[in-house]
Amino acid sequence: MNAMEKVAWTELVVSAVAVAVATLLSPWLGSAATSAFALLALIMLGAVFVRRRGDRTVIDERDRQIEKRATSIGVGTAWMTLFTALALATVWSSYSNAHAVSTEFLNWLIWVQFAICYGMKGLASVVMYRRQQHAA
Repeated sequence: MNAMEKVAWTELVVSAVAVAVATLLSPWLGSAATSAFALLALIMLGAVFVRRRGDRTVIDERDRQIEKRATSIGVGTAWMTLFTALALATVWSSYSNAHAVSTEFLNWLIWVQFAICYGMKGLASVVMYRRQQHAA
């Protein structure tokens, strides 16, 4: 497992843990459970894996290509999820007695989008690394 694959696993696990903790805390804390998304800051621990070792760099062209594709997939998935959720919220508020969408829903939506972006980026990276026949 190379350094960038470790970074991908870090992004995937941290995103999943942040969503799980926020979901588990929501019955007790309500909207304050979104503070559990502060765990997403642990994604920066991935930088520990990407550093120069001696005279060689641990990131090559293959890693850069995988990172680029995975970022595209993560951001694209997050945007499509956001647009779908906002469209559904608009339809729901138009056809129900509620004429406004709650700020609590929007707050959750924003934080979940960060988790989806990094989680899908990590998942796509892991899948791309695992599909290869040999490691660098």
